[in-house]
This record gives sequence, structure tokens and C-alpha cells, in this order.
Amino acid sequence: MKTLDMHDWPRKSLYDYFRTLPSPHFSLTADVDVTALITTAKPRGVSVFNAALYAVMRAANRIPEFRQRLDGPDVVEFDAVHPAPTVPIDGDRFAFCYFDYADNWPDFDRACAEAVEAGKRQTELSDDSAHRLDLVFTTCLPWLHFTSMHHPVQGPDDSFPRIAWGKFSERNGRWLMPVNLQVHHALADGLHAGRFYEYLQETLDEFG
Repeated sequence: MKTLDMHDWPRKSLYDYFRTLPSPHFSLTADVDVTALITTAKPRGVSVFNAALYAVMRAANRIPEFRQRLDGPDVVEFDAVHPAPTVPIDGDRFAFCYFDYADNWPDFDRACAEAVEAGKRQTELSDDSAHRLDLVFTTCLPWLHFTSMHHPVQGPDDSFPRIAWGKFSERNGRWLMPVNLQVHHALADGLHAGRFYEYLQETLDEFG
């Protein structure tokens, strides 16, 4: 982790402006093509959830702005950020789980499977993220193909990226999946969101 030198930071004026707003987060949703994942990887036994989460986290880790967090008066940048997905638990509820990101797919797949199984054994929702900033909150809504989403945040300085994906839909022989991204505008802009979707698509295509 490093603390950015604010005097030499090119986006300092953007940071100064958006840091003052009471609602500084922006959210957008776009479809990505998951045809390779559905038609090639899934029949081979690849977990669609694990693979989608891997693609999301790999894309997020490629973008420095998605690894930056507000830390009091400072902005810090982590070498890597780690997934904090939701998992279903009894009573139509959910809980959080956490594990370390691995850029290597087999290592990520194994760690994800273990964390999800452990997470499902929880009986209540608890938040263990208060002591760390190096997380990306993620969730999956497999029940609908949504077109927008807004996530709750802890306040205007909450700078955790939040990423959600939904139900697959087939259109003209291709499988599409909606992916929602919500980030803090003091740290990231539409350009960085565009790069996220580009990198996400590249990894999804690798499952073909």
C-alpha cells in the first residue's frame, strides 16, 4: 500500500470537487457477453459464479483507481484488492464472505469455493470489513436481468467499489449478463468505468 502525494496527483482538482458532494458516487449498468462462459466453460464443470467473480476482480485489479481508497485526509492505493461477495444463508437471507484475490484462475477458483462454503454456514449477517479498506463488495442477482442498481453506502467517504451482476439472457444466439458498477467519483470517472468493462469482457472471453 502507498499513500498518494496529493500535490503531484493529476486528478487533485476532481478529487477536491467531488469530495465535497453529499452524494459523490455514480453507478452504471451494461451488458457483457458471457457466451464463452455459458456454452464452453460451464459444460466443463466451471462454476459460473466463481468465474464471473474472477473476471470482475481481475478487471478491478487492473485499474489503479479501483485500488484507491479514501483514508481520512489521505488517498491510499493498494497493490491488490480482494473480493467480499455475498452468499445465501437460511431464511432467504444473505451474509458476507471474504478471501484473498489470486490472479491465477485455479487458485482463485479454489479459494472462492472454500470461502463460499464457509460463508453459507453463517447464521447472521456480520460485517468484518471495518478494519480494512482493500475490499471490493460484490453481489449476484441471478433472478432477473436488471438495467440499473444503486447500492447502500456508509456515507459520502465510503470509497469501496461495488459490483453486481444478474441473470443471463439469450439474444440472437449470444448470452448476455448485466453488470452494475458503483464507484466514488472523487477517485474514478467514466473512463475508468469503460476500462473496467473492457477488461471484464477480455477475461470472460478467455473461458472459451
